[in-house]
Amino acid sequence: MAKSKKKQETTSRKLSRVVTLVLGLGFAGSTLVLALGSVFSQPNDNNVAATNPDTPSMEEQIKLQVTGYEKVLEREPKNVTALEGLAQIYIQTDPQKAIPTLEKLAQYYPEQKQYAGILKLIKQQEAKLTATPKAPVNSK
Repeated sequence: MAKSKKKQETTSRKLSRVVTLVLGLGFAGSTLVLALGSVFSQPNDNNVAATNPDTPSMEEQIKLQVTGYEKVLEREPKNVTALEGLAQIYIQTDPQKAIPTLEKLAQYYPEQKQYAGILKLIKQQEAKLTATPKAPVNSK
């Protein structure tokens, strides 16, 4: 029993490291996409955005990022930066939505074992969430 627990903890640590690595890569990729986008945009666009007090909320920014990644994927379905960025957003906001994107990453890039590891971890977490019965509410 103790060996099983140690093995589970070791596996959990490894998966945590893999998740951290992929999220870091995704963050770096999304930062690069945003930086390149600002380099290629017109100078007037930057001035308007900087002085406009009606900047989009965090939720709107996330939607814009998702839309941007989806547009890239329409042109380049195997674009690793867009797939990683989209997976990262979904992992943080709705892990269930990350599963199809992670499946594509694992399929397109089988040499990158972290994609399969993260996918497995998310599927396990989702299975635990659906298998855990909700406690009945006492109505006294």
